[in-house]
Amino acid sequence: MRFDAERLLGSEGLLAETLANYEYRPEQIEMSNHVYQALIGQAHAVIEAGTGVGKSLAYLLPLIHYTVEESKIAVVATHTITLQEQLFQKDIPFLREVLPYEFKAEVFKGRSNYLCLRRWQELIQGRGGQLGLIDNLESLRLWIQETQTGDYSEAPQPIPWELWSEIRCEKESCPEELCSHFSRCFYWSLRHRLSQAHLIITNQAMLLADARAEGRVLPAFDGVVIDEAHNLEDVATNTYSHELKREGFLTYYRTGTQLQAALRDIVPEYIIQDLNLILDELIKEAGQYFAQMEPLITSFTVPLTEQNRPHFTQTSLAKHLKDIQDVLKECNIEEEGEISGLLEQFASFTERLLSTLELILLGNDASYTYWAETQNGEPTLIAAPIHVGRLLEETFFEKTPSVILTSATLSTNQSFDYIQSQLGLKEASGLILGSPFAYDKQAILCVPREAKNPNHPRYPHYVAYLILRTLAYTRGGVLALFTSYSLMDEVADAIYPKLDEVGYTLFKQGDGPRLGLIQSFQDQPRSLLFGTNSFWEGIDLPGEALRAVVITRLPFTSPDRPVTRARLLAIEDSGGNPFLEYSVPQAILRLKQGFGRLIRTKNDIGGVIILDERILSSRYGEGFLASLPPARFTRDLEELRLLFGH
Repeated sequence: MRFDAERLLGSEGLLAETLANYEYRPEQIEMSNHVYQALIGQAHAVIEAGTGVGKSLAYLLPLIHYTVEESKIAVVATHTITLQEQLFQKDIPFLREVLPYEFKAEVFKGRSNYLCLRRWQELIQGRGGQLGLIDNLESLRLWIQETQTGDYSEAPQPIPWELWSEIRCEKESCPEELCSHFSRCFYWSLRHRLSQAHLIITNQAMLLADARAEGRVLPAFDGVVIDEAHNLEDVATNTYSHELKREGFLTYYRTGTQLQAALRDIVPEYIIQDLNLILDELIKEAGQYFAQMEPLITSFTVPLTEQNRPHFTQTSLAKHLKDIQDVLKECNIEEEGEISGLLEQFASFTERLLSTLELILLGNDASYTYWAETQNGEPTLIAAPIHVGRLLEETFFEKTPSVILTSATLSTNQSFDYIQSQLGLKEASGLILGSPFAYDKQAILCVPREAKNPNHPRYPHYVAYLILRTLAYTRGGVLALFTSYSLMDEVADAIYPKLDEVGYTLFKQGDGPRLGLIQSFQDQPRSLLFGTNSFWEGIDLPGEALRAVVITRLPFTSPDRPVTRARLLAIEDSGGNPFLEYSVPQAILRLKQGFGRLIRTKNDIGGVIILDERILSSRYGEGFLASLPPARFTRDLEELRLLFGH
């Protein structure tokens, strides 16, 4: 059966017949056809689809048709859990009802989301007397007996993290098919079902973990759609990075002591004693090493250089790990079974930890940048790849028949050159689809005459003043996006007294959970919401809840980030212009994300107010303006008041 997007998504198509309030969107049909052509042509594609196009259905329909008709497996990889759940719990069930053929879909999360029956059994046997201290233990027991998935998120009661960390599935302590619980294992049963599915819905991190593991996580697939693909570079950076922290050694020590208990009575006693002694020395050394590291981390990030590296390399951790390798080689277990599987996994764990330790402490691989920082109060050493594009090209794009990247923000100045270069995607068909929303009627883009350069000595004063004016004209519903906590806090302190006088409430990032702040902002019309970083995307506030988005300054990535600094330096060393080739395109994509918070439905109206005059005065400003949706431009903030008829 031929794929026909018009027959499915047209004004008289299958979905129009099914949904009472169906909206016909030509852009959605064009995207759907483009996805299908890429799949059957085994080609890559990059698709920017503006807000309101309906990307999810536009790619799900051709993916499902392709996998059913061609007996293939395809993957959808999202960045956020929210979209992953929407696809699996809302869109997939709907399509199962309306499509004239059956298909199988599975959702796949990281291994640590699933219960390990072997570890649960060990906990019951080893800590039976202590388990009475756990609240709702009986409901947990009942859930474990009845659950079909073992998925942490589906437990009827929240499971304390300390408990879950002892019973979750972990690669380092999983004997895989040699486990006595393998036939009933939730994780491995799911892995088996994945190979029988048409569609696998997962996240970008899992997709790239599969690429890094040379396809040993997911079954072989022929096509993949990466939604929210503007995040892929950051996800790839994290996936291909290496970290050293105290927590990793604690996990290693715990896994080693569990193995030691399993080996008792199977290997000679001297091996048990040697393993016990070295593990104790290792964890003691790890504690001392990370404690000594704390005073060396004197700022948010400390680059590891030839000058300071000797201070970070004074440790015997590598020696202890090599000693453990020697001990493990003496464990000659002839019979293949659960214990031999545990032994093999621990040997692999040791090798990975040693490789990471040597990579970071030696620092002689020029393809990485190295630094130390504090994460949640703990010293951490990191090695991150400078060029993730090369890694993605070799491990992912070259090995996958068809990869389709999509997002509302992938192009800069009407071109995909930047995103393709960063991701190592050499050849791909490109498609830029505008939004079906009438931006020229629904939105204004205002750069007020009073806007200043962020270097202006009274810049925070002008930002506070213009935010208050925006609030006066909209009478609430203002989201102000910042690029730094310092400016956000300074502006908040300046306007708090004035807000009290006129009865408005300010919700500021850091004053509570992100979702709680957003919900409170939505529930209270006379309010403002201040946020940085994570508030630039993933916020969906249709209708009256959001009337204006204030961009306090152009969102250039701080060059103080070690990865950013290394990438800028690499461009400069190759004779390029790091600011124009990297910083500007990055900021354009970020600005487009911020702008996209405003208009979410065809009935929304509002304004995007940019308080950074460089968008008009600088030579690179035209690129920012050319990349934004076609809202009506003005320099008169008064027009915002007129838009709302106040």
